[in-house]
Amino acid sequence: MNRELSDIIAMVEAGQLDLVFQAAQEIEDAWDRSHVLRDIAKAMAEAGQFDLALQVAQRIEYAWDRSYALAEVAIATAKAGQFERALQIAQKIGNASDCFEALREIAAAMAEAGQFDRVIQIVEKIAQKIESAWSRSWALAEVAIAMAKAGQFERALQIAQKIGNEWGCSRALAEIAAEMSEARQTERVNETFQLALQAAQKIESAWSRSWALTEVAAAMVKAGQTEEANQVFQLALQTAQKIEDAEYRSEAFAEVAIAMAEAGQIDRALQIAQKIEDTLERSYALEEIAAAMAKAGHFDRALQVAQKIESPWYRSYALAGVATAMAKVGQMERSNQVFQTALQAAQEIEDPLNRSYAFAEVAAVMAKAGQMEEANQAFQLALQTAQKIGNAKYHSYALNYTSKALAQVGQIDRAVEVAEMIDDPIERLQALAAIIAAKQKAGKGEAGKE
Repeated sequence: MNRELSDIIAMVEAGQLDLVFQAAQEIEDAWDRSHVLRDIAKAMAEAGQFDLALQVAQRIEYAWDRSYALAEVAIATAKAGQFERALQIAQKIGNASDCFEALREIAAAMAEAGQFDRVIQIVEKIAQKIESAWSRSWALAEVAIAMAKAGQFERALQIAQKIGNEWGCSRALAEIAAEMSEARQTERVNETFQLALQAAQKIESAWSRSWALTEVAAAMVKAGQTEEANQVFQLALQTAQKIEDAEYRSEAFAEVAIAMAEAGQIDRALQIAQKIEDTLERSYALEEIAAAMAKAGHFDRALQVAQKIESPWYRSYALAGVATAMAKVGQMERSNQVFQTALQAAQEIEDPLNRSYAFAEVAAVMAKAGQMEEANQAFQLALQTAQKIGNAKYHSYALNYTSKALAQVGQIDRAVEVAEMIDDPIERLQALAAIIAAKQKAGKGEAGKE
């Protein structure tokens, strides 16, 4: 790459994209080139640089990546409150799936802003435009939930009734019922939950049915219906037992255990987690349970659970989560000790690429918890591990990951330094995208302010 990343960043902030496109041309494969420009367009859109993001998206060669990028620009524009502009961008999206995703997010943003009649028009467009029944149902469910969150319960129910897919219908009705309870619209809560439960029980796939029942139970917990939720959780477990594929069965058990932990039923969640056959799924569930314990202030118990996690990756992240919770309540000395234990767990990861990832993850969490000196040491471990990776592609992957993590916690200059070490042009440009987005979000750049 002829120019340093710092030069490219400066030109992007000045609204000039020539160097970005020049750098992209170094990527010989057209698919890879399209993919990385897609990521840059998304990062710019999320940073509020809508004009620049649109310019990048429209230069993407592959239609699939171009559609995805345009959808991300449309969504970001809608979230900024520029609804009509977002709809105009959505009209340029060629892929039906990406179009529905954009329209769904635009409709949800409009609902939050109180533009309910306009949302109904978009709902009709979704119903007509999206050929996939599953995608259409999921989009309508999201819009119905957004309506309910805005207090528009009758409209939310009307949209939910148009959902043909039982999973989407069940999810929408459960969330609508929870929102009704939150708004003290109690007269229809039970009826709506029963409709959600009936829809979930009609799902043929045991895996999907278990997941839908878990979501209904979690919504019941939100509404304070603990006893009813326990019955539905039990039904979800019974359904999960019927799943023949061991991997999917483990995944279903993990989702139930996590939902129960988040509902405060820690002991039952732990019992379920211990029955999960797959080691990684079991480790994932225990990590989430430890997080729920720590969030509730049960640090000793959370620490015990975290330390017993078999996968060193999940164990390191669980310990980092417990340390973060400790830091939030001022237990800084103990927090630092647990962070060090998290780094020790990361050190156990055999694969150097994943070990580098884990060090960067823990470092980022440390930084967010305000322990910058310790975070810098952990970032250095991530960088040292990355530098020792012999495979050129994986070496670039690891450096990109570390650069992005540094950018996310505001260490922009250091992120640029690490990105400069990346040889692979794809990974280098992806790091560039993350740095630009982080600079904008930190308020350090001036481009894209409208």
